[in-house]
Amino acid sequence: MNPAAPARTLPLATAIRMGRRAVSAARRQPATVGAFVLTVVLFAAATAHSLGFASLSNVRTLSIFAAFVGLAAMGETLVIIAGGLDLSVPWLIDFGGIALSQMHRSLHIGLLLILLLVVLLGMILGAINGLLVTFLRAPPLIVTLGVGGLIEGYLVAVGTLQSSGDVVPDGIEHFANARIGPFPDITLVWLALAVVAAFILSRTGLGRCIYAVGDNARAARLAGIHVERVKFATYVISGATASLSGVLLTGYIQTAYVGMGGDYLFGAIAAIALGGTALLGGTGSSWGTVAGACTLTVLAGLLPVLGLNTAAVKIVYGAIILAGVYFARAVQQIGGRGRSAQPQREIQTERQASDSVAADTHHKGAVNRPTARQSAISG
Repeated sequence: MNPAAPARTLPLATAIRMGRRAVSAARRQPATVGAFVLTVVLFAAATAHSLGFASLSNVRTLSIFAAFVGLAAMGETLVIIAGGLDLSVPWLIDFGGIALSQMHRSLHIGLLLILLLVVLLGMILGAINGLLVTFLRAPPLIVTLGVGGLIEGYLVAVGTLQSSGDVVPDGIEHFANARIGPFPDITLVWLALAVVAAFILSRTGLGRCIYAVGDNARAARLAGIHVERVKFATYVISGATASLSGVLLTGYIQTAYVGMGGDYLFGAIAAIALGGTALLGGTGSSWGTVAGACTLTVLAGLLPVLGLNTAAVKIVYGAIILAGVYFARAVQQIGGRGRSAQPQREIQTERQASDSVAADTHHKGAVNRPTARQSAISG
């Protein structure tokens, strides 16, 4: 027997297992796979039209733009899966960048501590959203728009309409424009957070509760899940990721101003919808959002190549969001009919079982019951 044979077959067996897992994952998340396939198709079409589209520098730029869309959508994904909505993301991005600049100018502390403070403040703003939505039972659309307006008003009131690029920390500028090998640092941060979000959703109790609350909050509450706490946690996470996105965006563009996050609201929601996350809650994944962000970024780069302006991108975003809401509503209605029909089937099955038991008992009693002749003889 050749001892080297098992060593040669081990990589093959590992590859087969990984292939099976990939196929299983693709079956569970067809929308994610479809978004990645669409990204490849659009990239190939753009490359066929302009060979420079596939250059390494352009691919790096596209990955950075996709990272900003994906970072803006990362926390929003968890909020939407849980059945909520966070429209304050653009103003949280503004707040993250401007707070970074102001703290660097006024506080004489280390850069890492400043970053932690900015993210903490973003979490506090997200907590305000969560408190108003969950514990006060206020509509998330109204609440998050109102909180976003308050943030914008504060930023304008403290005089941050003018550019503050001269006080952006040098460390943030260097990090946001640096890369490790061929990969930009911002892209690596985005993918790392996507891994963390995927782990939360698939491997933790919080993730299972998020899906349960988004699918049916009433049933989740009856099952013992604290619905308000779960939704509150998603808004806190969204505040943290949005403020971090503002920090990285400030370092990349080397300035901070009110309105710099305005382009990422509809792009983030469109990426979420395109990646297969139901906009009414209950289903979705972080990798689906990654795929949606990649697709939208390649599409945004393709349209200028075809001679179209940025208005076409807005039209595509709006169409994707409307389609996402339509399909989410259709899936919810189908699921609702299935859930309403299931108790009826269970009741009917129980009735049939009880009738069968009763008939069987009656039959056994009739067989074991002695007749009058037998009673007389035995007597």
